[in-house]
Amino acid sequence: MSYRNVLVAVAQAPDSIRLLEKAVAIARPYSGTISLITLCNEPDLCSSFAGPMLGDLRRLLHEEAELFLQQLIDQVDYPIEKTLICSGELGDCIVYACQQNPVDLVICGNHGEKLLKRMLNSATLVIDKTRTDVLIVPL
Repeated sequence: MSYRNVLVAVAQAPDSIRLLEKAVAIARPYSGTISLITLCNEPDLCSSFAGPMLGDLRRLLHEEAELFLQQLIDQVDYPIEKTLICSGELGDCIVYACQQNPVDLVICGNHGEKLLKRMLNSATLVIDKTRTDVLIVPL
């Protein structure tokens, strides 16, 4: 099967390059597109004293996520069509991205037993809600 639209869910970790390299190997023979999605987990501060600082912290975390994605993109010799930075549950973010964009394959990685359980739950949600193929890569 040829995959022409690949969405890669990356964590802000050095081993995420392996996921992107896998996506390039899959998409390149068909001149497919690759998009990246990552989470920007915002702090949950409910103090009125933290309010003024919270906006700056959110902006800083978002900029950090953008910088990570750009550094990841710079490591591969293949064009990346789109990058998405979202917050919330990974599965919901991936489902939304699949509904808004044509996606044939979602590539995710697992970083251990606890994350594997979360990833499998996310993968099940994506498969159930989008009928998109999911590739989970052990990291």
